[in-house]
Amino acid sequence: MKARFKYHIYPTLGQKYLSAKLFGCVRVVWNDSLAYCQEKYRSGEKKPELI
Repeated sequence: MKARFKYHIYPTLGQKYLSAKLFGCVRVVWNDSLAYCQEKYRSGEKKPELI
């Protein structure tokens, strides 16, 4: 039998602001990393290694 739980969070205005700021930064880093990997792929190089 599988159990399923549903959660709701109600962040304060400060928490909403900080989470929006955090995810905005994460999106920028992801997009920059993706563009870098695509550029490497187009030039025929291997994917960058994880450190």
